Amino acid sequence: MEIISTILNSFFGFLFFPFKTLAPVWGMLFVSFASGIIMLLIFKATSDQAGIKKAKNKVRGHFLAIRLYRDDLGLMFGTVKNLLISNFLYLKKAFRPMLFLMIPVGIILLHLAGRYEKRPFQIGETTVLTLRLAENTSWEQLKKVEIDVPDGLKLETPPVRIVQLSEISWRIRVEEQGEYWVAFKLADHVVKKKIVVNEILLPLDSKVTRSSFSTLLSNTDESSLPESGPFLAIEMRYPKREFDMFGFELHWLLSFFLLSLVSGFAFKRFLRVEF
Repeated sequence: MEIISTILNSFFGFLFFPFKTLAPVWGMLFVSFASGIIMLLIFKATSDQAGIKKAKNKVRGHFLAIRLYRDDLGLMFGTVKNLLISNFLYLKKAFRPMLFLMIPVGIILLHLAGRYEKRPFQIGETTVLTLRLAENTSWEQLKKVEIDVPDGLKLETPPVRIVQLSEISWRIRVEEQGEYWVAFKLADHVVKKKIVVNEILLPLDSKVTRSSFSTLLSNTDESSLPESGPFLAIEMRYPKREFDMFGFELHWLLSFFLLSLVSGFAFKRFLRVEF
């Protein structure tokens, strides 16, 4: 699982590298337009292009017939029935390639979300860092957990321990830019959580767990927690990113779909794709 995650992270890291220090909109533009072209090629390769073109022509023909026979209710209702049948056949032709598109689109959205849903911390901001241990962890064990905070970060509160939830929380203030690893130790077990403080467009992960599947979904260089250790999860919250597209505030997901649609229609004829 981690090998697949590493390969995907390296690939998207390479794609976004030229846009790390630019305004976030430029990386969105590039990935959206590239995604539109890739989706066109996948759709073309996995669909019955001749069948889709034929189905579309039938739908157009039935629409024209409705206009021509609007004064004849009998013919018009028959044409509407044929239109619905042709439309169903068209959707049936388009369904198979849409299934093939689900995986690549899901991967793209996952890596966009890691960069555009949240932003890194800025100097002076605070966050609550929560460590969750195995169920039924005793109060004595919770008290033995140690935290190592590097220079550039500052602990603002003593640990808050909730034995019923097997959790410990700390409030941390960021004081300098950088990428930091906060370490947690209990006996011989040590785990780490990354905290990013800068203005660069980077993938961010608010939570790490034991799950290998969550590691696959992760788009950062953080590894899953050891299955055999006492730690279940480490969690914190990055600030929400406000995405601005040339003066308009749009959610990054809406921006991606709009731009990829524009790309798809723009290159549709050039790539000779019917959809």
